[in-house]
Amino acid sequence: MLGFLLFVVVLAPAPLLATVVLAGRVRDAARRGGVRTLATRTGAAWRYGTARPVWPGLIAVLVGAALLTFGLERGYLATVTKGPGWGFDVVLLAIVLGLLAAVMCAALCGLAAAAVTRARGFGAGTVAGLLTLVAVAAGTASAHLPLRAGYLADPGRFPAVANIADGDLLVPFEVFLAALIWALPWPVLGAALGSRGATAGDRHAPRDIWQLLLDLATADLPEHRAAWGVALRSELAAIEPPAERRGFALGGVWTALRSAPPRGTWVGAGGVALIVAGGSYAASRWSLTHDRGGVLDFWMAFPSLLLFAVALAAAWRTRSFGAGLRAAALAGLAALVAVVAVGVPEAVVWTNRQAGYLSTGDAVPPTWQSAVLDVLRPEFIVGMIVFWATATAGGAALGAVLARHRTRASGGLPTAAHR
Repeated sequence: MLGFLLFVVVLAPAPLLATVVLAGRVRDAARRGGVRTLATRTGAAWRYGTARPVWPGLIAVLVGAALLTFGLERGYLATVTKGPGWGFDVVLLAIVLGLLAAVMCAALCGLAAAAVTRARGFGAGTVAGLLTLVAVAAGTASAHLPLRAGYLADPGRFPAVANIADGDLLVPFEVFLAALIWALPWPVLGAALGSRGATAGDRHAPRDIWQLLLDLATADLPEHRAAWGVALRSELAAIEPPAERRGFALGGVWTALRSAPPRGTWVGAGGVALIVAGGSYAASRWSLTHDRGGVLDFWMAFPSLLLFAVALAAAWRTRSFGAGLRAAALAGLAALVAVVAVGVPEAVVWTNRQAGYLSTGDAVPPTWQSAVLDVLRPEFIVGMIVFWATATAGGAALGAVLARHRTRASGGLPTAAHR
């Protein structure tokens, strides 16, 4: 049951929301101009979504992805056999880092879609975001596939790693390419975010990068700060000297990003910490008593569910995707502290009872120090961050969409929480 819920909160929200957003846009376009206009609108979205400066940017993304993949693969091959000496599994760490990189690519595509949408509309933004994802995949594949072919042709030229089956040495980079499928909905969601507050009448090409940055940072502020964002953008438009524009825009972006979290965020973070701490202790003792594996699955799954709920509630209350992310980020930090605070003494308990490592239950730690360090292994920490971040993003997106639908259904009147 816990695995099913984890699937729902990590994988399901983004594609479902993107499908709903696209269906709504197509329906509205068909109502306004008829089905015959859909082809015309699609063609226009393609033209505007690939026009300058988008296509030079796509080339830069493709080349950058290829060069970064080339360098990372060589670095990985040079260090993959050193994991035992460092105290962690380099292959497993590379896999979870690849998953984290896929999450970051989803954010990049969403930002690209939002930026183009601010100037050229939803359709163009969606096209630009999707093409950004294609550029990342193409650049990565162009650097990876020749190395993969060389490995299959002559594996003896490559490092030999214990517990790695034939053909699996380069699996972290293939996991990254497969995980990019999860990023597919985010150009649509990024375009929807960018279109908020930017109607056809006030759409305009950004004057410079500083205006674009400020536009994006203030595009999805909570209800009570939306007017402040409009005033900030208007003030930037009246500033002429480039140095002053840069300083004002960066200051505004920083202020917007570190804006106060939604009401009750600190209380929620404290509650998450207590629940995760209590759950970790209970899972540890139950697993120890019943001679089960460790609690790594619990660390991945249970906080993900909590952070999904926190992000959804905060975004729903404020009608802001960004506010949901900030609230859940603070709760995630509290959850990580709780995991470590409970995990360290419990790892010692598992060692004393000769039960194995707390994380997986495998083997028996030679010393209590190695048991404690197992709790802090980077591949476990990064893996938790990946699961928690994906659940947080889905919860924030779902909460923001539901809140805006509620507001439209009530005639656009703010709720009591926003007055």
